[in-house]
Amino acid sequence: MKYLLWFPFLVLLLFIAGCKKKEHTKICESDRKGVRQSEFTRNYPDFDSKIFRESLKTGTSGDSVLCPLYTAIAYNPVWIHDTLNTQRLYALINILDRAEEHGLSPELFSSSKIRTMTDAIESGIFVNDPDTVYKIILALEEASSKSTIKYITGMKYGFTNPKNLYEKDYDIVTFAPDSAFYHTLYTEIERNPITALLDSQPAEDIYLKLQEEYKLLKDREETKFKEIVSGDDIYKLGDKNRHIKEIADRLVLTGEYAPDSISGDSLHRELDQELLAAINTFRRRNSYPEETGVGKLTISALNRPFGYYQTKIRANMERYRWKRAKARHGKHIEVNVAAAMLVASNADSDSLPLISRICVGSVENKTPLLQSDISYLNLNPVWNVPASIAQKEVVVSQKRDSTYIERHNMKLYKGDKEVKVSSIDWKKVDPDKFLYTIKQDPGGDNSLGLIKFMFDNAYSVYLHDTPGKLAFNRKNRAVSHGCVRVQKPFDLAFFCISPVTELYKDQLYYSVNKQPVSDQGKKLLEEQKLKKLPDIINLKKENRISLSIDYYTAFMYPDDKTLYYADDTYDYDRLILDALNPEQFTERQNGNE
Repeated sequence: MKYLLWFPFLVLLLFIAGCKKKEHTKICESDRKGVRQSEFTRNYPDFDSKIFRESLKTGTSGDSVLCPLYTAIAYNPVWIHDTLNTQRLYALINILDRAEEHGLSPELFSSSKIRTMTDAIESGIFVNDPDTVYKIILALEEASSKSTIKYITGMKYGFTNPKNLYEKDYDIVTFAPDSAFYHTLYTEIERNPITALLDSQPAEDIYLKLQEEYKLLKDREETKFKEIVSGDDIYKLGDKNRHIKEIADRLVLTGEYAPDSISGDSLHRELDQELLAAINTFRRRNSYPEETGVGKLTISALNRPFGYYQTKIRANMERYRWKRAKARHGKHIEVNVAAAMLVASNADSDSLPLISRICVGSVENKTPLLQSDISYLNLNPVWNVPASIAQKEVVVSQKRDSTYIERHNMKLYKGDKEVKVSSIDWKKVDPDKFLYTIKQDPGGDNSLGLIKFMFDNAYSVYLHDTPGKLAFNRKNRAVSHGCVRVQKPFDLAFFCISPVTELYKDQLYYSVNKQPVSDQGKKLLEEQKLKKLPDIINLKKENRISLSIDYYTAFMYPDDKTLYYADDTYDYDRLILDALNPEQFTERQNGNE
């Protein structure tokens, strides 16, 4: 009977022993020939993959980045297998080391750390230290997977959040990784992490162009060119001197100028039509107005080092990694605040895009970055002067000149009741406590011009015409209070309303007291039969026009393979580059921002 009592205990002991034997999985005892013959097995014969997997499970359990990945793939290692095939790890390191091609530091992805650990394990230096082997291999697995997730996610959605960078001046919804993305990501990493890494890299035309230009600039980085020191001199057609040659040499280096070899060296020393055309090409590429001569402003731009453009490209690569969530309609208006340019294009038409200069908000009154749809056009708009402008500008000007308000076709209101300007003792008015409403009547002198373009937004801004046309000839067109002034307002109006007849155009002109252009319009006006349009022109739903007001300091125009640059007027590039600094990026990741 006592043997029967001991029997269950003996069975239990045998079961435990069997389990222990199964748990003990030295790779040197593997049934696979490839594993037994691997260098990893020779260096670390007692390495137990099951112990490693348990360590991986424990080590990643509290990691918000790694735990979901390894849970999804049942804690199967991504990088560390029985043979420790370092080919995959070195392929990862190679991709991370080439992050510079995307304007990023390899150290953003711990490239040196991963390489050091891989080299150390492969060299076999821990052959007599099994505890260290497990620690290093676990750290290598975790660092490699974490960098892979960071790389892929950043390439697809950006490494920074524009909302956090631009704060209150940014109202564009961008895509962010969601559960569906991560579900797919984990599957792709388990299948082949190297393929997943390579497939994540952006492939849009503008991004590839930025990469191409970035490499070109890197290749020229060590090239020295002589600084042009010409003071305040202005050069005109026909001028000859050494500075003209220096200008030509600079443009040869950057590709805008290819002198005729037949003409020889004289072509370098004279500012002729060919060289002026090259200078204006350089100006266009840098968003400067074309001119008939060369002065201090252009010389200063020509003296910029190649690093100036590399910095812009790095910042804009990140901008183009951000993906806008709001879809563009067939008809779309793109406002680039940095370049102070507008492009209106119709994907459903073969017509050429409308390209127009604009004026944008000053540094003190930045134009907000947003997305919306154009809802209606307002002809002959009344300008409801914002309280801030009324207090800081209009009242101050009225105190100096008692005719200012009336001369500018403005009126005062208290509630809905008009108040005579002459009834107020302006000498006693405190601008900060001025509570009247000021409105400017429609007309050619109205600050909004003859037409404005309305769209829903949280900033009370809009696109509009302006009587101040001279500002469009300036290099720096960041001069408004935040709204966007359009150089070609009627062309933009016809784009919004199109398809439109010539007679309709004449009606619109006539509605804002401009003369008709077509013969039919002129005839109808003469016969007093030309009809005016209503001041509010609502756009039909089927004629929806999407609008994006954004900020790019390196960009392309439609059907143009040239890369253009713009000054960083709002200093937004610095915000992006600082955020991409590996040290600052790590601090933000750790929640120390």
